[in-house]
Amino acid sequence: RVSIVGGTLFRLSISALPFLIPLLLQIGFGLSPVDAGLLVLAIFAGNLAMKPFTTGLLRRYGFRRVLLVNGLIGVGCILACLGLQQGMPWYWMAVVLFVGGLSRSMQFTTYNAVGFADVPKQQMGEASTLFSMCFQLAMALGVAVVALLLRVAMMVRGGEGEMTVSDFHWALIGVALIACVALADAMRLPSNAGEQVLRT
Repeated sequence: RVSIVGGTLFRLSISALPFLIPLLLQIGFGLSPVDAGLLVLAIFAGNLAMKPFTTGLLRRYGFRRVLLVNGLIGVGCILACLGLQQGMPWYWMAVVLFVGGLSRSMQFTTYNAVGFADVPKQQMGEASTLFSMCFQLAMALGVAVVALLLRVAMMVRGGEGEMTVSDFHWALIGVALIACVALADAMRLPSNAGEQVLRT
């Protein structure tokens, strides 16, 4: 249940960033689509860089601790995007996004693994179908929620024109709050959750 509820919420929040950040860089900071796209690649570079270390970290610290600590890091990375400013050196932006990508990858992998920890082998097919459906739903909802948050931010400030940096900041705060709700759900996991998976 934690993987479905908390995992869906966290996937929603972190899948929103590859949609939100390019808009912030282009509309808020005036970067070209090419420059914005190159910076966003740092997120996916972080995703790839974390892959060799995920199994070792899970075996050493367990699912619950990784979900909570890494989840806090992920929330911190989302909030760190509030510090991105026009004219900031590109490498500082890339570092923030890269670390966010590391956390994103670790959290994805952890939720994926813990989701099947207590599923009997005969029900693995049905569980895989449900899990895949929730994953795709979370990805789609991430984009929809960002669009809604941006629209609400514009309405609150009474703006009808182009989006401003403050609109993106409010959207980032909203996404971070969603990730915090997912962490609250992960706190319900027992400390030994998924041990049988880690031993295999």
